[in-house]
This record gives sequence, C-alpha cells and structure tokens, in this order.
Amino acid sequence: MKAIIAEKPSVAREIAQLLNANERKDGYLEGNGYCITWALGHLVSLGMPEDYDIRGFDKASLPIFPDPFLLIPRSIKKQNQKGYQPDPSALKQIKDHTKCHRSMRQYHRCYRCRKGR
Repeated sequence: MKAIIAEKPSVAREIAQLLNANERKDGYLEGNGYCITWALGHLVSLGMPEDYDIRGFDKASLPIFPDPFLLIPRSIKKQNQKGYQPDPSALKQIKDHTKCHRSMRQYHRCYRCRKGR
C-alpha cells in the first residue's frame, strides 16, 4: 500500500479522485492500493533563533546560517480532529511515501522537472 499525505483535506480528495481511491474511512481515503490522508497545514517549521540559543538582536550576528538547520514539529492544538495520526502498525504496510504539493499542477510541474521534461 502506498501512503500519500496531502496538505489539507480538499487536496486529499482531489488526489483520491485521480487515483480512484474512493473508499472513505475515518480520517483517510483508501482504494486501488493507496491510503490518502491529510495534515492541516505544515507538519514542521524551521527553528527560530531562540532554538539555537541566540538571544536578543545583534546586527553582528546576522545573517544566521545554522549547521544543521533545526526542523521543529508543529504542535497539535486539537486532538479530536480527523486526519493524520501516527500509527506504528501502518508503517509496516507502507512501501512508498509521496509528498503532495499545494496543487496538482505544481506537483506535475515538479515531476516533469525531475524527469527532465
């Protein structure tokens, strides 16, 4: 089974329609060998200066080029929302991970660039 995590529910529905994954489940869509779920916005963000122990503003410390960049997981405020929930048993079933962009047009454009078209 291939898992696809879209940025939002409307994008997940569009992808599911294209892949003929029409079976609605609790927080995801399934069918044709795909499991499509969604996040509600960005899952991670770049660390802020405070995360690198940089306090206050000092013009001499600019620009900041941390090595490595920190990725901070987004905190979830509402636990009762449907959508992506970590499930260790599901990871055993997943053979492929696909990142979906904001629009399918952008996704196809990125795909064509990687393929040299």
